[in-house]
Amino acid sequence: MCIDRWVGLGAVLAGCAAVFGAHADDAAPKAIVEVGSLERAPYRIDVPVNWNHELIVYYHGYTDQPVTFSESEKVSPMFDPMLKEGYALIQSGYSGGGWAVEEGYADTEKLRKKFIAAHGAPKRSYVMGMSMGGALTAMTIEQRADTFNGALSLCGVLEPSNRMLQRDFALRAAFDYYFPGLLGELVPVPADYHPNAAMEHKIADALNSKQDAARALVNWYGAAGPNNFVPVILFAGYEVRELQQRTHGNPFGNADLIYMGSGDDFNLNNGVRRYRADPRAAAYIAKWYTPTGKLTRPFLALHDTGDPLVPANSAFEYALQVERAGHADNFVQLYVNREGHCVFTPEEIGLAFDKLVAWSESGKRPEAGKLE
Repeated sequence: MCIDRWVGLGAVLAGCAAVFGAHADDAAPKAIVEVGSLERAPYRIDVPVNWNHELIVYYHGYTDQPVTFSESEKVSPMFDPMLKEGYALIQSGYSGGGWAVEEGYADTEKLRKKFIAAHGAPKRSYVMGMSMGGALTAMTIEQRADTFNGALSLCGVLEPSNRMLQRDFALRAAFDYYFPGLLGELVPVPADYHPNAAMEHKIADALNSKQDAARALVNWYGAAGPNNFVPVILFAGYEVRELQQRTHGNPFGNADLIYMGSGDDFNLNNGVRRYRADPRAAAYIAKWYTPTGKLTRPFLALHDTGDPLVPANSAFEYALQVERAGHADNFVQLYVNREGHCVFTPEEIGLAFDKLVAWSESGKRPEAGKLE
């Protein structure tokens, strides 16, 4: 589930509640699929017939509303490889939308405890998350190393959250310099700002009308090309608005930023409007979440090199953080050469997960680099 069709930040895939079995015979073993709500957080639990008594705890990405799970929908194909291997899977839809790291962490832990109460403690547990869920994955494996045997991040936000979000804010401020007033105020973003087709066309037409400005923005941002840049700008305004509302202030600023790499740096730095963050609002973003690098379990990250929303090179920040904390042996970054946000095949996700499990069980770290 994404915000309309423009937002890929968290390729969230909900599931179904149908119970299915290997045979039509009612007495035959059947997979367990449970959908419900736990303290206002929707959830889904899948336990395959061939359960190996191991568990995957999954964190979804950014969505405007809590994810719901319908009885008419099947579980996402992205989970097929793991379910076929016998892993149980739990997913919380979170009790809030937006940058719901705080809610997602608490709601998912409640769901994990519910699962254990019903099915018993698993022999081994793994945490996996996509996009914003990557930040939750890092938080979980760092803070609950006694619970989880390993972690898999898919196109995850692994750098400090405020760094990624501040970059989006600075991009929008730069866009406003070149196209003043086109999208309305930035601080605060109007309450009725929401991605839609009309706004998408407005941004595209503006960029087409000023090729030098478009080139400067693409050069500075660095992670998107002309063919996928409009959705990034479109989403930045929505993301900033949601976080301004969430924190009851403005958590972002570019007052101390010197723009470099645009090809128009002198003019951009002289002309861009400068903002300062509200300290309390900024502190909330930093809390949810700034990784510590205290990583004592295997953590494998998978990214696509052409990701326009969560740049693939941002995971290197986490690698350095882990290195500074003295745990460099516990992190590996893998990639696939593809353009888009979280555009992995189920087979690629299954292969990455198998590499994590093998690493966790054998202690032999996989080679970093291209997934193969």
